[in-house]
Amino acid sequence: MPSRYHLVAFGPAEVAKPEALLASVAQLKGTALGQPSLQQWKAILSHLNSSGAKTLLIQDGVRDPDFLEEYEAFYSRQQRSVSRLCIRVHAFKLDCPDPVPTASQQLLAFVDEAASQQDSYLGFVTIRPLRHAPVGATIIQDLPSIPALCKDYFPVHIAGTKFTVHGTPYLQQDNAVGACAQASIWMALRTLRRRAGNSAYSPAQLTVSATKYTALNRVFPGRGGLTVGQMLEAIRASNHDPLVIPIQVSGKQKPEAVIRQAQPYLESGLPVVTLLHHPKTLGHAVVAIGLSPAPAVNHSPAGLLIHNDNEGPYLELPRSVAGGSDKYSLAHTTNLIVPLPEGVFMSAAEAEPQAMAALSFWLPSFLVTPAVPGGLTLNPAILRTYLCTRHSFRSWAKDCAQLDSAAKDVYRISEMPRLVWVIEIHDSTVYDPNKPGLQSRVGEVVLDSAADALHGDALVFIRLTSKLVPVPTTQPGLLVTGEGAVIALATGEAVGGITEPWGKD
Repeated sequence: MPSRYHLVAFGPAEVAKPEALLASVAQLKGTALGQPSLQQWKAILSHLNSSGAKTLLIQDGVRDPDFLEEYEAFYSRQQRSVSRLCIRVHAFKLDCPDPVPTASQQLLAFVDEAASQQDSYLGFVTIRPLRHAPVGATIIQDLPSIPALCKDYFPVHIAGTKFTVHGTPYLQQDNAVGACAQASIWMALRTLRRRAGNSAYSPAQLTVSATKYTALNRVFPGRGGLTVGQMLEAIRASNHDPLVIPIQVSGKQKPEAVIRQAQPYLESGLPVVTLLHHPKTLGHAVVAIGLSPAPAVNHSPAGLLIHNDNEGPYLELPRSVAGGSDKYSLAHTTNLIVPLPEGVFMSAAEAEPQAMAALSFWLPSFLVTPAVPGGLTLNPAILRTYLCTRHSFRSWAKDCAQLDSAAKDVYRISEMPRLVWVIEIHDSTVYDPNKPGLQSRVGEVVLDSAADALHGDALVFIRLTSKLVPVPTTQPGLLVTGEGAVIALATGEAVGGITEPWGKD
């Protein structure tokens, strides 16, 4: 135990000397990293410090499955001896004992105490024996001030004790087995692995899958990057259905267009691989996992929250950067790639028009006077669109105290598709994009995500409240038409939106 686990006190002093801390971590294993790449390590240490980390537990001799794949594909062939084992650095909010314990019983006591304190565990960083790319598979918690929307719960076992980290996987490209494209795809698919139940290949496997049918150069080393077509092949190989969204506008409209196109998928918990092109540098790929907070009510997000394999996790991709800068921004976006779950045939861009068409068709049936002078105009509203599991939707209906009881019952017992598009309708005078659970939701349209947007009947539910329809309706209560396919509710209070479209289990 003492030779495999070590405790290190952590704080601002360690953040100020990232190279010294990394060197001391490597020396515990008896190896030196030479002049390592530090940018990602610096960003991680800064993030952990902001998260309140006070102690690092260093675990030696880790058989990281992703690095083992990289090792077998590339590094094992070299004359220079490269270890197949990694180091894992676990972060805790718990204070480090003084003096730092070295005996097995004292180390175990720290682990057990940390397990007994809720939210004391902040995640881990895998250190690969590669001086040019030391940061391997990493999962650390996001910050409450800028929460990630695309994340999951991951179990971690330390000395027989189970911890859980709620975050988004991160990886630094090694520029040999894979470049930024493989790293971004890996981060996206690893986030979705448990939820979608599909494969989440290692970077080496992604490179092989991407170049199976089209290889423009050698497969390894894979430092030349991937084309869009090769990226799609890698995603398809994992049983996801990639959706490509080209960003065709330019100028000041581009950042807003990128956010508008990416937001429904990020709200759905689906990472968005974002392709960037800067005139001063080569193309780059990052993965968007959240939204930067909107500056005020009724404003769109300030930017995207991303994992950038070249710079670090949980960083912001702003709308623009100062002239002459070689930094990337939303203005450099060329394409978005969304790894959709199997069976989702309708995109977000198709779902919103379908919802509006359904409202236009059914709304006159609910009015006392169908022909409203000048046409019917809904109260000012904002739409929030996301993909949701039926289980999460039913769970929301069950737990929503403000939801009309009749609608609650129908929502809980009606047959539903496995995945649905939910278009929440919010009162624009109250809605806060930073607080989706705020009680500003005055209705919703629910669509079958597997429907054909051109020819299929996608509608599952419609619910409206008197706050949304400012004219008398034909029935003050619940109206069900067809075979339970449509619900219209003319009464009821504003409710909160769904904050976890995949459920917490």
